Amino acid sequence: MVTITKEKLNVQTDIPLMKYTVDKGNGYSFSCLNVGAALTSLTMPDKDGNTSNILLSFHDSEDFITDQTYFFGKAIGRVGGRIKNGAFQYNNEHIQLPQNEGNNTLHGGNNGFHSLWWDVSELENGIVFTKKIDPGTDGFPAELAVSISYTWISGNQLQIEFTGENQSEMATLFNPTTHSYFNLNDDKTAGLKNHLLSIPARETVELDKNQIPTGKLLNISDTAYDFNEESNLLEKLESVKQSGASGFDDPYKVTDSEVAVLRHLDNGRRIRIHSDRNGLVFYSLNATESKIIVNDGHALSPHMAVALEPQTLPGAVHHPDFGNIVLDAGDKKTYRIVYELSVDA
Repeated sequence: MVTITKEKLNVQTDIPLMKYTVDKGNGYSFSCLNVGAALTSLTMPDKDGNTSNILLSFHDSEDFITDQTYFFGKAIGRVGGRIKNGAFQYNNEHIQLPQNEGNNTLHGGNNGFHSLWWDVSELENGIVFTKKIDPGTDGFPAELAVSISYTWISGNQLQIEFTGENQSEMATLFNPTTHSYFNLNDDKTAGLKNHLLSIPARETVELDKNQIPTGKLLNISDTAYDFNEESNLLEKLESVKQSGASGFDDPYKVTDSEVAVLRHLDNGRRIRIHSDRNGLVFYSLNATESKIIVNDGHALSPHMAVALEPQTLPGAVHHPDFGNIVLDAGDKKTYRIVYELSVDA
């Protein structure tokens, strides 16, 4: 039986910082905060019955309010990824967006979904966050009514559903995602040890020196970036480092609704990630500051976890072949991400 509890956290804010926990009672549970609609915990057992949070999370709750760097578990929108020059053209009109990474817009700008306080309602098997966002709030055109729900569905599957409804007479953009970082070890300081990953993709999006999509796709078959066959993450990391990269920070063009499978070689934990879109950004947490404290009081370190972010391919607003992220006046779109959790014997 699913139980939902809520707790007021001891942080000094104008709006109470609330944590909601949705527990299935069988070792599987998740927790969210009303700031950033953040998924802060996803707990599951291992093959010996030991439960652990498989997400990287801030140790201090206040960091969820102030962070503009790591986005641990945060909802990302209106648009995930980078928008070149923080602008786009629509119907021959130049539309300027907030620029928060040099001249570019990253993850919806500083006032994107991740930084907002959300209204919360309880569902039968989960919770839903809602908010009406206008241009004065986040700098994007049009008033957007957004709901983000987290619910347990059949089996031990967590579904994240994003719905955006354009309630204005002008177009806007909508390409949301979630920025969860996965580490299947009980001890997060073990990093990606014993992690195996597969991604059904033959191509990645080419990026320029500022991580902006060029519009081209790169064939990655039989390279260090190829995860069509299940691969050891630490071995792959060493391979890309030898080529001069600091790790993975790449948008994959996925060819299946199951966009990634991450599993642990020893403890049996496995997560299958399902999506209804054509892209998956894979980021191996390449740069960190050790002063950041996570989970059980450990200092954050590079490659401690991996972010796997399903979305329409980044750069779509400038490269139509990548997909359509424009939400016209009066239009409504819903996107789903499902985390299917299981344990190998």
